[in-house]
Amino acid sequence: MGSSHGGQAMFDPTAFENMKTVFEGAAYDLDLRGEASITGRKDLVDLAEMSREYRITLQLPEWQEASVMICLSASLGQLAAEILDPAPGAKAGASAAVTFSWKNSGRSADYKQMILSAWGNGNRRRIEERTVHSSRSGVTEEVAIDFARLITEDLMDDLFEMPADAVKTLRRMRF
Repeated sequence: MGSSHGGQAMFDPTAFENMKTVFEGAAYDLDLRGEASITGRKDLVDLAEMSREYRITLQLPEWQEASVMICLSASLGQLAAEILDPAPGAKAGASAAVTFSWKNSGRSADYKQMILSAWGNGNRRRIEERTVHSSRSGVTEEVAIDFARLITEDLMDDLFEMPADAVKTLRRMRF
């Protein structure tokens, strides 16, 4: 005997799950083709805030001096917007951010310029430049781009292109 809930299947993936699957598939395609190496992957659930976050870190196989971490996250409100009766104005979706990191070098200003010219256009992006001083690994430079808008399933193509665009930026930085 099958059971249904309100005419829906027992498990309907959330918009976050659907977007995560597309995004992850695009990153793994780059890895399988040898265009990038996946050096880190985290799928996190924050039980205090009831939020989700999926991070994947990529490097060029032939150049490990820089990396890019792409993060897809969804708050409780975004997750609940499609599971429960949404509050007025609540929309299902996720947020995205891209962080480029490299060891401090004489080319840091060039790297920042390349990243900002490729990713910094648009008034809906928050950009943060950081210098991290570590007693163990030295100085690391970072440029973090937060897209500061809700990404919905309608923007799935943009999400699919994000890993390839990030790897293109790493290639520009290498030369």
